[in-house]
Amino acid sequence: MVRALLKIRLKQIYRGIIGIGLFRFIFLVGLIGFLGFALYIKSSDKATSQYIIAGFLLLIMFVHFKRGDKLFLKSHFSNYKTLMLAEYIILSIPVLCCFLIHKQWVAISQLTGLLIIINIDLKARNSNLNTKLQELIPDDAFEWKAGIRKQFFIIVPIWIITALTSFFIGSVPIAIFILGIIILSFFERCEPSQILTSFELGATKLLWLKIKRLLQLFSIIVIPLIVLFIIFNIDKWYIPVAEYFIFCSLLVYTIMTKYAFYEPNIKSPAAQIYVALGALGGIIPVFLPVVWLMTILFYSKSVNKLNFFLNDYN
Repeated sequence: MVRALLKIRLKQIYRGIIGIGLFRFIFLVGLIGFLGFALYIKSSDKATSQYIIAGFLLLIMFVHFKRGDKLFLKSHFSNYKTLMLAEYIILSIPVLCCFLIHKQWVAISQLTGLLIIINIDLKARNSNLNTKLQELIPDDAFEWKAGIRKQFFIIVPIWIITALTSFFIGSVPIAIFILGIIILSFFERCEPSQILTSFELGATKLLWLKIKRLLQLFSIIVIPLIVLFIIFNIDKWYIPVAEYFIFCSLLVYTIMTKYAFYEPNIKSPAAQIYVALGALGGIIPVFLPVVWLMTILFYSKSVNKLNFFLNDYN
């Protein structure tokens, strides 16, 4: 069974590479090389290493919560947690190697974090409610309507609890991070082409509408929490403000990535790979300029991709 699982993983990686294409694969290799070099340089500093570990563990936690094969692993493997741990350790090898080269023994905490993550099994309750909240969302923001409907019982309690505990310095920043990650998941699946054409907009206008709408809705959710944080912690005002702009950048990047690899009714493997890499920019801000550069590149590609479907409206 273990050998069969390894074959499945190798096939998934192969399909992902095929979906990216040769030119983008070369670009991706170069990007990973750049990130690896930056990781090697930054991991030499003890203080920075702690931020890298925290960011990497948050990224692994995001992957752990979003993976859709947990039921398959539970039903086919009695030691499924060990298998997940092995996968996460393999993903962690580049980070661990950099730490060990620089004799940063704080890497042990990374392994401890992985052991904790594999034992977290959140069973989120999906909601199919149609509430007044969804009615307030514009009809062109269908991803938000669907996302709020599914995650209603997570988003609303988090927002209320955070508002009530905003005087704690960590409350709002943690909530913004969790809400930002949840909202990123709204844009995983590509919509049918009929929904694209229903806007009756050209590619450029559609993309700018998407950007404007996501910034509006994300701001409506987050800015009140930031204001509450500043009221109680005015000397630390820059923490949630910086986090807000980081997630705005990451959300725009996710939109560009989605449409750069748009295929109707699917979750693009290529887009998922690039979004995962882009998430590093949200978790480890030193990589944020890479996200901005890729956003510009993917904007051009998104326009070219959508022109095939929306050429009548240009």
